[in-house]
Amino acid sequence: MSREIQRLWSEEFKITSLLVNPLGRLGLYGILNAIQETAWMHAETLGFGMKDMERQGLFWVLTRQSLQMSSWPAFGQTVRVETWLRPPQGAFVAREFYIKDADGNIIGKCSTSWLALDRATKKILPSANLRPWEDICLDQENGLETEKIAVSGEYETLAKYRVRNSDLDTNQHVNNTKYSQWILDAIPYSFHQNLKLTGYAVNFLAETHLGDKVKVERSCATADSSSADKGSSIYRGLRAEDEKILFTARMDWEKI
Repeated sequence: MSREIQRLWSEEFKITSLLVNPLGRLGLYGILNAIQETAWMHAETLGFGMKDMERQGLFWVLTRQSLQMSSWPAFGQTVRVETWLRPPQGAFVAREFYIKDADGNIIGKCSTSWLALDRATKKILPSANLRPWEDICLDQENGLETEKIAVSGEYETLAKYRVRNSDLDTNQHVNNTKYSQWILDAIPYSFHQNLKLTGYAVNFLAETHLGDKVKVERSCATADSSSADKGSSIYRGLRAEDEKILFTARMDWEKI
């Protein structure tokens, strides 16, 4: 049975108690899950969702993600997440998003970069091998690019975690949204009360599996300061056993 091709896909989400942060508004972890769900549903309609990829012996890996938010809806309000694919560049498949409020105003943008990997060999599959892209992509940009986040410099350890069952996705890897939750949990609670997140970017550098011990560190050069009007902080996660860098991330914020 053929699927109807929809180049632009959207999902609406009500801001429930499961999605709000301590300020009673949609939080980073909540919006990242809404973005992931919207991408998942669109991929299903296009013929390369989880089951479709599994039948081909493949799976998707998110490599980079950038998010900007101008405002955060409160409990009881709704957001609409729109997504589309851009023409691939080499092996990388780009997916972009708009986050809109109930009135249709754009309150956020997100850009993501994906790779298709062979389940058995973990080798990268060229995007051209997946399918013809002309009929499903939009030549439209939201103006937000994914970026490479530096890992050098001096860091301080904020927290240590062990990967648990609830951290895993269907590919038995840590779900990409969980990395943001680790960072948020490592930040002092006073920052959550006094600072509003305006941007988040992350690079996924290595797989993380059940039982791994992960250290979340913050760059000493970009340490948070609750007295500043706005700023940025750089984070990274390392596997404790071998000091392998698993991810790097940046959070941009301003004082409430």
